[in-house]
Amino acid sequence: MVVEAERLVEEKMMESESLHGTLRKKFISVRLKEALALEEEENIEARLKVVKLEVQLAKSISEATTQAMEEFRTSPEMKDLNITFS
Repeated sequence: MVVEAERLVEEKMMESESLHGTLRKKFISVRLKEALALEEEENIEARLKVVKLEVQLAKSISEATTQAMEEFRTSPEMKDLNITFS
């Protein structure tokens, strides 16, 4: 009877250790998935910032080009060219 009880205790301890190992692996897996999701979210946010900066850069270039053309059109050199070709 004592031998049977010891065998059952040992069996339950092994089962408990196995379940503990499985639970630990599951916990690690969940934590890794959370970290991956967070990294992906940060990656999406970074890409969004890049797109916004690209749009802002294109707009700034367009505005600078428009301003440069306007300044050239109204410059004395342009007026001299208009007079020369008139």
